[in-house]
Amino acid sequence: MENVVFTSQIEGVEVVFSTKAQQGRPVDPNSARQQRLKSAPGKRTGRKINPNSARQQRLAEMEARKEANGGEVKRGRPANPNSARQKAIAERQSLLDAGVVVKRGRPVGSGKKAEDQK
Repeated sequence: MENVVFTSQIEGVEVVFSTKAQQGRPVDPNSARQQRLKSAPGKRTGRKINPNSARQQRLAEMEARKEANGGEVKRGRPANPNSARQKAIAERQSLLDAGVVVKRGRPVGSGKKAEDQK
């Protein structure tokens, strides 16, 4: 095959496009592998799934929990509503819901940097 030459919009510039065939070893349609692949399209290859493995049992438990909870799976450690942190979060949220402006972070001007700028 020969290369095709196109001239671009810019004068004096030529762009060369190659029309070579795809590189690599050609596929033999009569090979044993191609015949096997053709006989069972979509057939899964690789290791078979062991339904008694620990991972498959864990996945089955997660799927059962998902169906029991209407499609939602809770992951991780559940929060303790009686902990000090959860109580503080609930109190802060109640103040925000009531419309109270809650200051967050450090107060302005605290620390050594404020003293050095004087």
